Amino acid sequence: MTKESMYDLLSKYLAGDISAEERRILFQQLKENEELRKEAAGIQNLSVLISMANEDGAASDRQYRLFVGMRKKRALLFSLRKVAGYAAIMLFSVLSTYLLMNYAGNKEEELVRYQEFSTPAGQRAKVLLADGTEVWLNANTTLRYPERFDPKKREVELHGEAFFEVEKAAGNPFVVKTNKMDIQVTGTKFNVNAYDTEEYFVASLVEGSVSVSCVHNRNSSYALQPRQQIVVSEHSSKVSSFENTDFMAWKEGVFIFDDMLLTDIIKKLELYYDVSIIVKNTKLGNFRYTGKFRQRDGVESVLRKLQIVYPFKYTKDDDKNLIVLQ
Repeated sequence: MTKESMYDLLSKYLAGDISAEERRILFQQLKENEELRKEAAGIQNLSVLISMANEDGAASDRQYRLFVGMRKKRALLFSLRKVAGYAAIMLFSVLSTYLLMNYAGNKEEELVRYQEFSTPAGQRAKVLLADGTEVWLNANTTLRYPERFDPKKREVELHGEAFFEVEKAAGNPFVVKTNKMDIQVTGTKFNVNAYDTEEYFVASLVEGSVSVSCVHNRNSSYALQPRQQIVVSEHSSKVSSFENTDFMAWKEGVFIFDDMLLTDIIKKLELYYDVSIIVKNTKLGNFRYTGKFRQRDGVESVLRKLQIVYPFKYTKDDDKNLIVLQ
């Protein structure tokens, strides 16, 4: 393989646009060819590559600058922008330096280091872990993971909401740890809602099988089947089946509220957009709304659409990051 071919495959991997066969070839070449591995390691002075989708929105540019400001102390960051303009959606692809170097040197002498990856308010992200696992992160979500996975168990920590598509690895289970539950899998697709500010944590299985153990009761363990979810609170756990997958539409940049109380919608908006919302008109809290909204349009766009159903007024204080519904 030439250096140019290796660069091409590495770029495709970072951009999340690589086929299974191309990924196999890339990893095999990095394993066998020390020169290519060193070249790749030279490129890998970064931990994040941002590939921007072709969408409009000046607000997204502000989010981009905010993200760069947060990350520049942690890693060298390269940004790619497609010619058509800025993106409201940021797709993050992560390839740890350890992926490129884990066949060189004495691994027993290497200390396992951790990275933290966070998505800002109003954004979502796609993260590719070194083992091939894909993780979609919702707004205001943090994923903590080791740069080099243990050969016997792959563990990550989640604060927020994420959709996992776990790469199968025989004898090496994948564990997602949260404040209220631990989810163990071998290879599967599932959604986890584990925001620290939420009263309930929810794990929803789409494909495969998972084992869920509750932090508040280690003797309490549940095996979920496809289309089952578990809701965990401080003192209880409940398993049920689901058919409607609207709650996972956030992965496509869409929020769907189905006959939901305004008070519950407000909690979601505060969480997703990192803003405080006060409802002074108490009558509004009893109203229910059904609608579909694009995440990138922002919190005020959602409120304006809600106004069409049940008219209300609101004021916004940018300095206090506060919205008041009257």
